[in-house]
Amino acid sequence: MDECVDWAEEMISIGHDTPSLLILASLSKPTNYFETVKYLKAALDELHLQIKTGDNGVLSYSGYFIEQIAKGENVKGNLSAVYKYSQARDFKKLINDFYLLYWAWGDLDYGNEIQEYWPDANKNNIEGIVIATANKWVKENKSHYEQTIEA
Repeated sequence: MDECVDWAEEMISIGHDTPSLLILASLSKPTNYFETVKYLKAALDELHLQIKTGDNGVLSYSGYFIEQIAKGENVKGNLSAVYKYSQARDFKKLINDFYLLYWAWGDLDYGNEIQEYWPDANKNNIEGIVIATANKWVKENKSHYEQTIEA
């Protein structure tokens, strides 16, 4: 639920301002599930956003982290978030490349010169490969998970 607070803070920083969004952004971490979900649902209603499920949910949730990777922001941390989510979703095909890239980078960080998860990835280029893969993924999938916020 702490990610909901982060989301609310980001929404405010880009100009969205609703009563529930402001309250959600002001919650202290670690958050209380029941308090957070109440304000999250209200904020989504105020912004006319729908919670997505199934493949659309996978695309939506992963899309945030993958967009951050594409921008070069906290690449390893955001890759880890997508990996954990892909693991929870039984390595969903939609985000499987990031699962493989996570393991490739892990092997290289562990000291292995060679990894078997991603062809031609090495210590010198793994971050660039992850960013390029994220950019390609965003280009191919953005229309499937993007929502328009009504003013």
